[in-house]
Amino acid sequence: MLSSHLYDTFRHMEWADALIWAAIDTSDTLVTDEYIVASFFHLHVTQHSFLNTWMDRPFVRWKQEEFDGPSAIRNWGEQFHSEVTGFLAQVDEDQLDEPCVLPWASYMARVLGHDPAETTLRETMHQLTSHSMHHRGQIMRRIRELGEAPPTADYILWVWKERPDAEWDR
Repeated sequence: MLSSHLYDTFRHMEWADALIWAAIDTSDTLVTDEYIVASFFHLHVTQHSFLNTWMDRPFVRWKQEEFDGPSAIRNWGEQFHSEVTGFLAQVDEDQLDEPCVLPWASYMARVLGHDPAETTLRETMHQLTSHSMHHRGQIMRRIRELGEAPPTADYILWVWKERPDAEWDR
């Protein structure tokens, strides 16, 4: 069984994704903004890519054009969270320190100028939650730029609210 903190970072990630999508869905301006939709698409591509790696599934290069608009991207994001919850339930602490090779690591070798250091499942799980948080921050900045108030999705707020489940209902 995973530590409660690591498990909570994934629960928070889902709650925050759903919270921000709910704000986007209520605004014609936000749901049609190319930056917001593309950013959420990238966020969900990354989530699915990591999950596929962890579950030994093939690496896929998704294209935004393959999705029928923002609601399809949102539903795909919700699907990730459902799948990763099942995956997390099967992971135990001992597995977290096992090597985890990311299929796109060879690309980073060119950027770094050397082969990337070995990573573990724990480190890649941390990377995914951090990466998602980074892009949610960019999306919320864009929401503010468009004159709307973004929701507050901070981890500590989620804790203070007694760790609520994500609400994907529309």
